[in-house]
Amino acid sequence: MPPKKKQKKDNGFMVFMKSMKPQLEAKGHKFPRGLTDVIPVCSPLWNKLSPEEKASYHKKAKDGGGTTFIKEERCDTRGVPLNWKEKEEQKKISEKDHLLQKVEDMISYFATQGTLENHYFYLAHFNIAVATSEGEYPPCEIAIVKFSLLDGIAKCYHDFVEPGQIRLGYAHEAKLHSENTHNIPTFGFKLANSDYVNITNNIKEMLKQPDGGIAPLFVVDEDNAKAIYIVDWLVKKSCQLDDSYETCSPFKIYSLNKLFYELRRQADVNNSTLKFSSIALVAEHFGKGMFFYSKNMACQWHVEEDNVTFCSLTRVRNYAYTISDLCCEYYDLSLLPNRHCPSEIADDNKYVVMPKVTETEEPEAPVEVKKKKEEEEDDREPSGPPRLPNTPATANFKGPGTGRGVLGGSMGPVSSATQSPGRSRAIETAPPAGRGRGRGLLLLSDDSD
Repeated sequence: MPPKKKQKKDNGFMVFMKSMKPQLEAKGHKFPRGLTDVIPVCSPLWNKLSPEEKASYHKKAKDGGGTTFIKEERCDTRGVPLNWKEKEEQKKISEKDHLLQKVEDMISYFATQGTLENHYFYLAHFNIAVATSEGEYPPCEIAIVKFSLLDGIAKCYHDFVEPGQIRLGYAHEAKLHSENTHNIPTFGFKLANSDYVNITNNIKEMLKQPDGGIAPLFVVDEDNAKAIYIVDWLVKKSCQLDDSYETCSPFKIYSLNKLFYELRRQADVNNSTLKFSSIALVAEHFGKGMFFYSKNMACQWHVEEDNVTFCSLTRVRNYAYTISDLCCEYYDLSLLPNRHCPSEIADDNKYVVMPKVTETEEPEAPVEVKKKKEEEEDDREPSGPPRLPNTPATANFKGPGTGRGVLGGSMGPVSSATQSPGRSRAIETAPPAGRGRGRGLLLLSDDSD
């Protein structure tokens, strides 16, 4: 039911407010609630008028004989009009839809130009010291990977960040957050980097494009507000350390969920089975953390702390591997160790993608002969050394995901991107990637570990 309207006759003061309102707005005053907000501004001015001046306004009100309808607005407990809050929410939704549309248009353009598989995207994750009710998210760890469907992970950037002075009253909450997640100390952490200018410049250098522009960062939707705050926070801290630093933030934050959704869909827009039913389903794939416990995922410090799952480097690599796992097959791209997928998965340290085959019914007799032959072979004495426990005799483990073809041909060994102890803010560059008609991941020999 709409708010009721009260009918009120104009008086001299009302006429005075109506005449002053345009003048006040021209000077920069804003009146979101109309004449209701004009009253406190015009009251002092009305009191300064002489009796003759007031009488002239009363005469105008009497001659006009009009009435003014003042709409009663509903407000929340803090006095903020609900109508204004609804407009702000609609504005946020509109901005979010605009950014999602930009990602969709971007991927569609690259696909039309035939450069989608080669284009690099920058996936990011930020660990924070604490989240305050004032909307603050001081960072304590940053990780970014440079990723494409063809090359997989080409570069990694990782660094610990000094979060600075925590807002008063949040020290205990920050301590609990650290203990329950990343374990990074809020105070006195020796690896924390307080050179914000250097951190910001390193990120800019990694995101710098050939035309001089800065590529956007892709983060999962649940971290969107946190990421926007942190990149602005870094620029602000850099300006405090260097008066000549550019105050305008060059960073843009886009939806990683939407990117994943569109990469999968653009593999074959005519194949409806490739399209995720919703972006929420994309978030579930990221949340599974299928690759969290694989080797070479976390930074050296988190490995030593035995807390690899909450490391920012683990998170961004998991994003890249998950996208590769569910997309590369449909682009006829090879999966490369430590670029599209961890070099070692499961207990057997092997990752074999089974070929696609059409199931056919075989006669029972050959199956029995085959079984008998296998039993005879089992009775023979083993010619080689005995197999170690928990190690399969043949590598037949099917990796995560479904329906990838087997890789044909051979590829050169790919070096593992391992973290060095101490600070890891240096950007790691992976070796060049390959492409092939086959799909899957080559078996790694024991010497490649």
